[in-house]
Amino acid sequence: MFNLAVNQYIRGRAYAELDEAKRDFHQHITESDVEPETLINNVPVSRYRGYGDHFFVLRRFGIDETYLPINSNWSATAYAIADVLYQEGIVISQFQNRRLRINEHTFFIATTGYRDEGSHVVFYLDVTDLQRFTSSLNVILLSLVGIIWLLAMLIATFLAGSLARPLHILSDFAQRIGRGDFRPNSISFANEEFDELNQNLNHTAKQLAKYDNDQKAFFQNASHELRTPLMSIKSYAEGIKYGIMEPEKASQTILEATDKLTGMVRDILYISKLDNLTVPAREQTDLQGLLEERIRLLRTQAESKGVEIHFKSSGPVIIACIREYLERAIDNIIANAIRYAETAVEVEYEINNTRICILRVMDDGPGFEPDVIPHVFERFYTGKNGLNGIGLSIVRSVADQHQGTVTAANGEKGAIVTLSIPYRLC
Repeated sequence: MFNLAVNQYIRGRAYAELDEAKRDFHQHITESDVEPETLINNVPVSRYRGYGDHFFVLRRFGIDETYLPINSNWSATAYAIADVLYQEGIVISQFQNRRLRINEHTFFIATTGYRDEGSHVVFYLDVTDLQRFTSSLNVILLSLVGIIWLLAMLIATFLAGSLARPLHILSDFAQRIGRGDFRPNSISFANEEFDELNQNLNHTAKQLAKYDNDQKAFFQNASHELRTPLMSIKSYAEGIKYGIMEPEKASQTILEATDKLTGMVRDILYISKLDNLTVPAREQTDLQGLLEERIRLLRTQAESKGVEIHFKSSGPVIIACIREYLERAIDNIIANAIRYAETAVEVEYEINNTRICILRVMDDGPGFEPDVIPHVFERFYTGKNGLNGIGLSIVRSVADQHQGTVTAANGEKGAIVTLSIPYRLC
């Protein structure tokens, strides 16, 4: 593109110079009384009419149609040009602007006739130096292109290596996580994006390791907890079969163990549902109406134990929550309070200044043992009376789903379980 542009420029300027020279030559002959031979012989040939503001150096010489000189001051270049015109059989009178290559020199040539028939003036421009300069520029440009290409390849190779190595490391780390190896990747990267990705993968590995450990503990504890009622059912069923136990008493024990087993299976299935990575959509719910509904359904269970449920309302409060999960959490908290209460269970809620919805359930029972409180919400933790901790562990899972918290403590009399949910975020 550079050569094409330069050649087009040289050709256009050269032809313009030649055409202007021919016009000026004829105008000078017309306006003066000087004989053409005198004009040709006496005007300096180094510059026609002093084109000092022009880029090219224009020269001329006189020639007839037999390629012989008219004037006596021909230069070696004039003889060389005349010889080429003769050898190529160019008719002087029909000669048009053209380009000639003579002895490694490049010329642009034009001719024009004047008053004597058979006499012509040849104008020529030597652009050899300009084309040599252009060739030098080509060499420089090609060298620059080569250097730039080499630098680009070196930089590309370096960048490719700097990108490929972290990608290989992170890819191996991801494959290791997929194989169940959750050890963190301790390598740090200079690139901010790669380092952030590495930290995210470490965080993911940590969560998966915790999830994997929880699952293993879950199945171990579940198998242990399920084994106890199953062994009771089997033992009493064999006692009935071999007639060593009273059928009515053994059947009652089997029914109680079956109810316990059914409740545990139901809770285990619900925990598995909470652990699912797909979280149901949240919906707008009136907390007051939800609490009234759950208390009404649990009141029969409370009355069978001689326990009253007192509900202190703070008015309608609309929260966005997973209603099914929140219902189960409320049922488990109140049912746990009914189990240990002596005469009454109190339920109340409030909204504090930080837009946190706080639900408290209090009973007048013996309360939590101090060494039990840190483990109340752990799965399958066995507390007082040998009851497993599946119910309250569900409450903690629901709180986690809603970015909330659940705590256990003892009041002046009895236990207090507090569920806090940021209803602006949930």
